[in-house]
Amino acid sequence: MHEQIMIEPAIPLETIGRIYKMVSEIPYFLNSRINEIEILPGGITNSNFKVTIDNVTYALRLAGVGTIEYINRPAEKHNAQVMADMGINAPIIYYDETTGNQVCKYIDDSITLHGEEFKEENYLRMAAQVLRNCHDGEQKFISDFNPLKEIEAYIKLLAERNYDFYEGAETMVQKVGEIRELFNMVPPPYRPCHNDPLPVNWLDDKKNFYLIDWEYAGMNDPMFDLAALAIEAEFTEEQERYFLKQYFGDVATEKQYGSIIINKFLCDVLWAYWSILQIAMGKPKEDYWDYGLNRFNRAYELIHNGSLDHSIEVNRIKSVS
Repeated sequence: MHEQIMIEPAIPLETIGRIYKMVSEIPYFLNSRINEIEILPGGITNSNFKVTIDNVTYALRLAGVGTIEYINRPAEKHNAQVMADMGINAPIIYYDETTGNQVCKYIDDSITLHGEEFKEENYLRMAAQVLRNCHDGEQKFISDFNPLKEIEAYIKLLAERNYDFYEGAETMVQKVGEIRELFNMVPPPYRPCHNDPLPVNWLDDKKNFYLIDWEYAGMNDPMFDLAALAIEAEFTEEQERYFLKQYFGDVATEKQYGSIIINKFLCDVLWAYWSILQIAMGKPKEDYWDYGLNRFNRAYELIHNGSLDHSIEVNRIKSVS
């Protein structure tokens, strides 16, 4: 009598075939049997699944089409393994650096965080500690993640496809140039960074607090990670200041807080361009246009309320004084 295989009905037949083919070609799963396939929520770029093989659960990722154009897959393989070795990322079973397909151990009995969980001081404190451990890691990543260069690359890819950005981007581009001038004068520190620490990339199984999905990982200014999480989890001012105090071990200085503002701006500009690039590459406009527009508008608010200019000036003055 054959054991029944449970497959979530919403998964297309073609995708099921890709999963079976992928698993069959991984030596680790030689002579193994798939018991169940379920869709994992989240994942804007890739398709993620919980796959039970020989009654052990795994997280399987099918990389999105075209992602090889803007994601350094060999670097991700190395960087993600560094974090797995530190116990920050989930254990990696298999990684194909030519496609970005990946299998990790599924973290059983864990919860995936959302913005509301980050309202709790316990999670703010744990996230600050995980990011601090990541940034202080002794082993460097083999790639850089420079938001300014990433923005330039996305603009170039859009130009190659003759695809326009949101109306009124001239001022935004001007401010990016001012930040470039600041960084040329006062280079920010470069440490191992995740660069996309949105809430759904955090898992809590009550034993460990994991940060997963290291696609965009690279050497970067640690302030970018702090700014990104503050944006994605929609911290209140009080929560943000508590989070920064947990990270720095003291109240953030005016220069440090200014660096957070600058990196909030860069973060939103970056992902606004990324969103339009997804559309230019043929993905549904309704899935990305509003997401990118929200980013675009939030970045512009930092220009209009004067906080970006103030932060640039503070970092310029503090660095030469």
